Amino acid sequence: MRTLLIGGALGALVVAFSACGGSGGSSASDQELQRQADTYAISQIEKDFHESMTKKKIDLMMSLWAPNATFTSGPGKTATGKAQIRKTWLKSAAFKPDKNWVADHPAYKVRVTINGDRGTLHFECHFLDVETDKVALVTAADQDVARIDGRWLISRMVGSTTE
Repeated sequence: MRTLLIGGALGALVVAFSACGGSGGSSASDQELQRQADTYAISQIEKDFHESMTKKKIDLMMSLWAPNATFTSGPGKTATGKAQIRKTWLKSAAFKPDKNWVADHPAYKVRVTINGDRGTLHFECHFLDVETDKVALVTAADQDVARIDGRWLISRMVGSTTE
């Protein structure tokens, strides 16, 4: 009986330790799960981007940017670093207090790519004037994003038309 009890205990330990082992690399399912999590996190940038403009929350907008990011808003108009980018946004029509706009996007036009700790994000912005019920402005954004300290942030953005 004693031998059976000791043998059973040793068997349980072997099973427990073998479950902790395995290959040093990630399985394909782990990699796919990480890709899906990264895609979601990058897509969240777009959602927060549009919410920040609709609600005129400049701090939310700035939380999306890497410290040394660049933002090109037109030919010869590139802001570098969060302080300059903040000033650029505050001067934009979307952040003007007299504009009652809702920033929206066609979800089917959002595109995300991922390559390790780098990626890209593309989306369109449709600004709807609440008072006139008309589209006030349509723009697009092409962004490079990077995972910095475990968080996806915009490292470079180029604004454009949708054409």
